[in-house]
Amino acid sequence: MSVTNTRILIVGAGVIGSIYAVNFSRAGYDVTMFARSKRLAELQKNGLVFYNAKTEKIENANVKIIDTIFNDDAFDYIFVTVRYEQIESALLDIKDNCSQNIVTMVNNPFGYDKWEEIVGKGRIIPAFPGAGGKIENDILYYKLTTRLIQSTTFGELSGERSSRIMQLYNVLKSSGFSASICDNMDAWQKSHLAMVIPMANAIYFDGGNNYTTAQNREAIQNMSLSLRENFEFLKNVGIKITPIKLNVFRLCPIWILNSIFKMIYNTKFAETLISNHAKNASQEMYLLSNDFAELAQKNGAALKYLYLKE
Repeated sequence: MSVTNTRILIVGAGVIGSIYAVNFSRAGYDVTMFARSKRLAELQKNGLVFYNAKTEKIENANVKIIDTIFNDDAFDYIFVTVRYEQIESALLDIKDNCSQNIVTMVNNPFGYDKWEEIVGKGRIIPAFPGAGGKIENDILYYKLTTRLIQSTTFGELSGERSSRIMQLYNVLKSSGFSASICDNMDAWQKSHLAMVIPMANAIYFDGGNNYTTAQNREAIQNMSLSLRENFEFLKNVGIKITPIKLNVFRLCPIWILNSIFKMIYNTKFAETLISNHAKNASQEMYLLSNDFAELAQKNGAALKYLYLKE
């Protein structure tokens, strides 16, 4: 599979979809983006506009914009970059398309059986992005995360290192992303949610942003306790904490976690990668909180520190 003939479809034209579309196109891939409503109108009028941090200029990505996906239009990879509450609708949009590789870059607490029921077995490649940012005045501003923080993580449901997984790895790496192949994406997703739900909920608990949350002792304390509780739950029910480094939330003293998060939340990094997403995706995060609590309940656990929408 060469760059010149690799076709990629992005379903979901928000921040994450736009980031991956920009980097894929800059690497020379043939990129198409499916959009709707207000975002479709913006893209049709101005194109995919982004801020290039290296040149410090506003630029346009070479991306085709469509509002209809034809069943016989074949792509090497379809990236689904919508929010959790939109995933089933998005999969219904592409289920009859002939493309075989559907990369779902979406949070998932319950596994992939239902998603495979929609599109068919063997088509889904579970994944999660390693990037964050915002769209402001129709311009994308973004930052890629390093391997130390979080790579773009993906893998076969079977854990196999298949040819399409290795090809996907090369596509991501050639496009400037840090990429990691995981042999248990279901465990990775549950572990990821155990971490990010308390981080977002701290913002909601505070009612402000990352900077005000950094000064809110109760919000930081509750986040640390929720992190500890979530990872203890995963360990106790036999869900492998993935990657293993996330065990730090079980093992680190609460007062140290409090100190670390107070410093982290008082940074531009937290604004870009935590606060912006929390504020723009509150419906998604509240739904994920409730579904994660349901997952715990089904396994006989109660999460008393999880902040749920009333």
